[in-house]
Amino acid sequence: MPFMWPHDFAPCQDLSAAEWIGPRLLPWGTEMGTPVTSVVPTGFDAYVRVFHPAGAPAPFETVTWREVAHWSGRKFHPLAQFERLSVPARSLWGPPPFEQAPFKGTLTSEICELLVRQLAGLTGTPSACYFALWEGWGVLGGSWSVLKAVHHSDDGPDAIEAEVAEFQRQVALLPRFEHPHRSYMLGRGPIGVACDLYRQPLGPYPWPRLGLTPQLWWPEDPAWLVATEVDLDSTIVATMNAEAEALLNCEGLEALLVPSDGRLDLDGDEINAS
Repeated sequence: MPFMWPHDFAPCQDLSAAEWIGPRLLPWGTEMGTPVTSVVPTGFDAYVRVFHPAGAPAPFETVTWREVAHWSGRKFHPLAQFERLSVPARSLWGPPPFEQAPFKGTLTSEICELLVRQLAGLTGTPSACYFALWEGWGVLGGSWSVLKAVHHSDDGPDAIEAEVAEFQRQVALLPRFEHPHRSYMLGRGPIGVACDLYRQPLGPYPWPRLGLTPQLWWPEDPAWLVATEVDLDSTIVATMNAEAEALLNCEGLEALLVPSDGRLDLDGDEINAS
């Protein structure tokens, strides 16, 4: 896989670096919802929820949850759910400020860059980090026909088809570690790999790209852990109190402290339930 992964990313055969996470995760499911600490491990001082922006009408690209709440008359709070926040609670004088709900399961490249810049200074091992990718992404082993539709190289679609097929065969050989309802592969590299995975071309061409950000990433310390659960439209950073302040005050991040026992599923947003 010479050019399918970022050049600083090394897939791991040894999964021991991830063994500490699973025993510190709470269960989740239909009856109990999705507690914060079912997504990130218990044992940290602070949990910061980073809200993925919604898509905005032109000429803007994104809109914050706080702006959507201002429009809808709902309350923006740590356990807010976009599905409830975006339903008007009053008579409105204008169209919604969003065209698309926030992306689930992946960070935008802009937010990823901000997190990398902030978190690099909050660990003693920014050059040695681990990145867990959910095995269910289509490009890693499932359907990827859209790639052939958008690829226009001199070699034709068969070339990229062969490249990605070989990539998927080699990905299938990588070991997995298991968390409740999820299976991940693991890689290692410097902290910037978190964003490089999104930009990485699938072959010797600028397009298509791998287009993924990791579901879990943490430094060797581990001073913090970032989790972007595949079914959620926000990212949780588990860290210490002092480090949390840096994220909460970072311009460009819409972030709030969230209680460790708070629920991240729809029913966790009791404030906007009616």
